[in-house]
Amino acid sequence: MYTKNVTTEISKAYRSTYVTSLLSTSATNTTAVRTMSAFSHMSDNDPEVLEKEKHKELSKKEKKEWNEKLASHSEAAVKADKEHDKPMKNLQDETIEHLNKKDEEDK
Repeated sequence: MYTKNVTTEISKAYRSTYVTSLLSTSATNTTAVRTMSAFSHMSDNDPEVLEKEKHKELSKKEKKEWNEKLASHSEAAVKADKEHDKPMKNLQDETIEHLNKKDEEDK
């Protein structure tokens, strides 16, 4: 398995931030440039998605959960960077369970 470094320049408001991540791909190195505004959301600022997700959250009577589609890119990054006391396997299982639940809700 090969890995490559992908450096992406993200322009936010008046500053640029370089983000480096490792991806499993071929041995070829590539660099991608991606710009977005300081107010970009995980839903790509799509008003239909934002309204749908907002309505879905407001209509819940049970415990409300954090909704990534309503979050900005920076909010999602902070949430992802928080440390967890759980083993990685448990986090992976929770993610799979969460995605399956979301798929059922979206049908």
